[in-house]
Amino acid sequence: MKDLPPEAGDLDSRPFQPDDDWLAAASKELQIAAMRRWFLDRYEDPANETPWDGEDKQYVYVWGGPYDPNEEIQDRFGGVVEYDTMSELIEELWREVGDEWAPIYHEGADYDDYVSRQIIADREDPHHFLEDRIAEVFAVLEASRLEGTNKRLLHQMAHSSLIAALEAYLADTVSYWIEKDPGAMRRFVSTNRDLQERSLTVAELFERLDKLSGEIKVYLDGFVWHRLDKVKAMLASGLEIRVPDIGNLMKEIRTRHDIVHRAGRRADGTLVELSMEDLSGVRDAIRQFSTEIEAELTLRFPVQPGASTHSDF
Repeated sequence: MKDLPPEAGDLDSRPFQPDDDWLAAASKELQIAAMRRWFLDRYEDPANETPWDGEDKQYVYVWGGPYDPNEEIQDRFGGVVEYDTMSELIEELWREVGDEWAPIYHEGADYDDYVSRQIIADREDPHHFLEDRIAEVFAVLEASRLEGTNKRLLHQMAHSSLIAALEAYLADTVSYWIEKDPGAMRRFVSTNRDLQERSLTVAELFERLDKLSGEIKVYLDGFVWHRLDKVKAMLASGLEIRVPDIGNLMKEIRTRHDIVHRAGRRADGTLVELSMEDLSGVRDAIRQFSTEIEAELTLRFPVQPGASTHSDF
């Protein structure tokens, strides 16, 4: 990509926004470079971060999309850059990834995706909290059973609460075992791509080791726990357990996204309608998933006879 001059816009800002007056007068080569940077600061190959639904064999665009370079570039630069110039870049982007791009998600940008981890003293605490939260959700639903009352919003909120409880369970479980088991921490660091992106000099290596525990805590605090595809890999490699199928839960993650980010409407504009039977199905899927995880953890980290469930490594 050709280097842009200072007058192209604030080159240090992310995402980059070119100056339209400069862009209109720039050479074709610079126009393409500026538009490419604008686009790549906002959109990426879905293979990078977008969850993959293995059952339906498709990406789940939980942060919006997919986005077509043809639409996005023309919407932004139409009237500023000649169509033939835009078309050249659009065809390049199509060749690179195609016409379905994902938005670049900035960790921590969405308060809704933040899960506050609790200090877990006992290995059973995450599962107990999950079960307690599920019971609370259904107690509210049961108390609100009034004939003729519109339950759409209540049922949508209940669905989101169930998924949030699952996220908290996963966050607390991973955090507990990484903190308690030195082997789990080593495997987590050695297999986590996000923590390996930056190369280190020998001098920097020891400094990073001193700060590694804090770095992991920050990473886990900012992790998006409804990215079940990444969570599955984290559990399998870091904790060395078999992870149950996530296909059914991925569909509920998609529904949760429509509730939270589209105000209860699907991408086609239809309302998300959830019956008590639907919510019971979500509850049962979460319970089955978490129960299988707990069984795997018991096999991997057995409780010593006569010992409490509190673990000290």
